[in-house]
Amino acid sequence: MEQYQVTTDWLAARAADTPEAMALLVDGRWWRFDELDALASRLCARLAADGARPGEHVAVLLPNSLAMVVAVFALARLGAVMVPLNTRLTAAEVAWQVARADCARLICALPTEKQAADAPASLPRLVLPVDVLAFEAWAAQQPLADPSSATGDTPPATLVHPQAIIFTSGTTGYTKGAVITFANHLWSAVGSAFRLGLVSGDRWLACLPLYHVGGLAVLFRACLYGTAVVLHEGFDTAAVRHSLRRDGVTLVSLVPTMLSRLLHEGLTADDTPALRLILLGGAAAPAVLLAEARAAGLPVAVTYGLTEAASQVATLLPDGVARKSGARKSGSAGKPLLFTTVAVVDDDGRELPPGEPGEIVV
Repeated sequence: MEQYQVTTDWLAARAADTPEAMALLVDGRWWRFDELDALASRLCARLAADGARPGEHVAVLLPNSLAMVVAVFALARLGAVMVPLNTRLTAAEVAWQVARADCARLICALPTEKQAADAPASLPRLVLPVDVLAFEAWAAQQPLADPSSATGDTPPATLVHPQAIIFTSGTTGYTKGAVITFANHLWSAVGSAFRLGLVSGDRWLACLPLYHVGGLAVLFRACLYGTAVVLHEGFDTAAVRHSLRRDGVTLVSLVPTMLSRLLHEGLTADDTPALRLILLGGAAAPAVLLAEARAAGLPVAVTYGLTEAASQVATLLPDGVARKSGARKSGSAGKPLLFTTVAVVDDDGRELPPGEPGEIVV
């Protein structure tokens, strides 16, 4: 019996289902899902015309931008494996990661081209404009081909195929390339929706870099849910406060230093009329920071995650954060998401009882 295959071209599926729904806000301009889909088709066709093929590892050195969003979906459509690179890397570090991930080509932008200088000159490169108007003008000049022509006779990617190789932050050792499959993203999105709830009008503010799994996960989740992403080039306290106040943002992912800076600038619930959750992760959340956020009326959900698990592993919602802050489990990140299990094991892989130090396994 032929096995039923779930599509991994989630943007095409979403564009077919809710084409006119708002998908992305960048620099004050909105794109619908059908408009994003058309841009992804053009970039996919250009990559195929340049010789890119399914299964290839493609390094992507782009800042948060419309071009980066389109590249994520175009590579998924092509069936290529994305290798997003930190835009703060040195040229030597870029060259090392490109070689380590066995990349066959590189997508960069004029602002990041110098960082790719040490990569092999023979590596095919595509330089994209990151200015919104310039990228749209560039895309309009590309051929709009049938996506199937890019993949030829290659079977379509399945959920078990890699979507990306994402280099970890290296906090516990040398940075490693973690292979993330489409299934990793899908099940993480499902578990997250069950924990956080899903509102049709959600707008998720993404000020984390899209080369980071936390930023990439927001893109795929919004596409799967049919909700919108409000994309910032990076974290800026004034820009985030303005967006929270004016753009109908309901969800935002932050690390503790970002939340601390926002609180220092006077952020309160009055500035966030639509906000229902701040997802706080990336580092341990100090009790004093959580207390300051509660005093400001901000709904903080503490999260724990890692690159290898497609971002989110466990989350404690605001009510739980408030209950546990002065209790025995102060600092808890809550229970694992649905379909996720977490244990602490010893050096031989045996599960340890509560209170014993060991290795976290997800």
